[in-house]
Amino acid sequence: MTVNIGLIGLGMIGRDHLQRFQTVIQNARVSAVCDINRNVTDAIAREYGAQPYYDAVEMIQSDDVDAIFICSIGPVHKEQILAAIKAGKPVFCEKPLTPTRMKPKRLLMLK
Repeated sequence: MTVNIGLIGLGMIGRDHLQRFQTVIQNARVSAVCDINRNVTDAIAREYGAQPYYDAVEMIQSDDVDAIFICSIGPVHKEQILAAIKAGKPVFCEKPLTPTRMKPKRLLMLK
């Protein structure tokens, strides 16, 4: 079974993960991409055959995505993590998990 990954954030770190999914990781593929820059979203979607999304929460809620990889800017991580948890999807988030030291503990207690 192939896991369909939704990748949020297509900067250097996001592209590194995207390349890894293409060349190293088995049984997973990036099926959807989202970035704040629409031109980047469109270009990466075309290059990798992924569905472009311009709203991260919409992508997270999509039935076509099984798990979420968050590589966006730090201040929006919390919102995107919570959306993935609410959608019942596994989520990986690049650092920082949250902008302050106390908030990660609250996120880790969510199920």
